Amino acid sequence: MYVDGCDDCLMDRGSIPLTSTNRNPFIINIYVTQQFDEGMKEIVLGLLAIGSAPYSADKIQDYLDKRSEPIEQKINAIDAVEDVMPSPTFHRAAEEYLKQYETRDRNEYTPPQRKVTKSDPTVQDFPPDKSDSDVLNLAGDLIKPVEIYGTDIGDPRNKKFLKPYTDDVGIYTIGIGHKIGDGSKSAKNQWIKKYGGSITPQFAEQLFNKRLNYHLKRVKNIFGLTFNDLNDDQAAVLLDISYRGDLLPGMEWVKLLQKGEYTEAANEYLDHKEYKRRKAKGRDGVVKRMERNAGILANQP
Repeated sequence: MYVDGCDDCLMDRGSIPLTSTNRNPFIINIYVTQQFDEGMKEIVLGLLAIGSAPYSADKIQDYLDKRSEPIEQKINAIDAVEDVMPSPTFHRAAEEYLKQYETRDRNEYTPPQRKVTKSDPTVQDFPPDKSDSDVLNLAGDLIKPVEIYGTDIGDPRNKKFLKPYTDDVGIYTIGIGHKIGDGSKSAKNQWIKKYGGSITPQFAEQLFNKRLNYHLKRVKNIFGLTFNDLNDDQAAVLLDISYRGDLLPGMEWVKLLQKGEYTEAANEYLDHKEYKRRKAKGRDGVVKRMERNAGILANQP
């Protein structure tokens, strides 16, 4: 094998003698590569790299503290570096570093016993992260039936939703409750100019899924770690509430839910002007939707 920059370094790969007269850095690197496994090789090469500046115990300490390998392997790596590059300054720094482990003698280091840390029974683990796909599927099953017929936008009864239409408060919408721009007539005209007068069921699903993922991210940002304290149904309801435009970080019901006061949060959620106005006239779809959501919110995990 020919080592670039070393005309005399033609040798068999796998057998490289390393003598005091053969300290070319290219050869050292090849020697380390051949002699040690990946973990040990990385430590050794890192220690060798420190040699570009004067060695000190602090530099060795800083470098080794950042590595996750067991201390036994780190001590073996120090021994290996001394074999490869017997530098007096490195030896003194290594000796100083190893004093903290009460070495048995100068040439054969006794690795310290690993410290066994007992778990603290008072420390509670955080609840595991929720499955995004589970929450998204549940949220879809909650939202679709109140925006279209059933859950399949491809159902012939849902054909009218594949064209721009106004909802019950005059907002231009398309597909599965997808608000067109700012909901204005101008936004609707721009939509038609870009996408045409109708869309396919597949495109409607894509719009819905994209919007649902946006609301999942938004809900997580608002609730932080408390999002994982909720059950999946409660999490899915939050996506529906956000999808409908009823979720803001400073709302009182949001604060109550974050504290785990679920019944109080559900009652506060229904202290809503639109809900009260519609409720006074009867029990329409929005009233039923919000009451369903409040019931799920009150159902403690």
